[in-house]
Amino acid sequence: MRKLTILAAMTLLAIAGCARQERAEMATRAQSELVGMSKKDLLSCAGVPQRQDRVDDLEFLTFVGGGDSVGSAVVTQTSPSTAVATGRTNRRYCEATFVLKDSVVQRVNYQGRTGGLLTKGEQCAFIVENCMKP
Repeated sequence: MRKLTILAAMTLLAIAGCARQERAEMATRAQSELVGMSKKDLLSCAGVPQRQDRVDDLEFLTFVGGGDSVGSAVVTQTSPSTAVATGRTNRRYCEATFVLKDSVVQRVNYQGRTGGLLTKGEQCAFIVENCMKP
């Protein structure tokens, strides 16, 4: 029974890892595929930006998304009947800034704790997923 529980836990972790990898790949693709999109279409699929600014002939629309937390814990046994656990949580998020010129996306930039070593940008997928073609 214990082996079955361990196998099930490993399977769930693998599936979660694949989902994160797919989101990271989507976010990376969005940085090129969304170039050329109109402001109207961007607002239709991504919603209302958290912040916007204009400098000369460029417009900057920033969307904030994600919010997964990744935790880790260390348990130390201090005696046969006592253990101490300490934990740490990192909140992952993304700020996606779309640079527009003449109401057309020119560039997509990501900032924040957007993912892990192998899943950089995965939190940004939550912002752009409705804008991507299937």
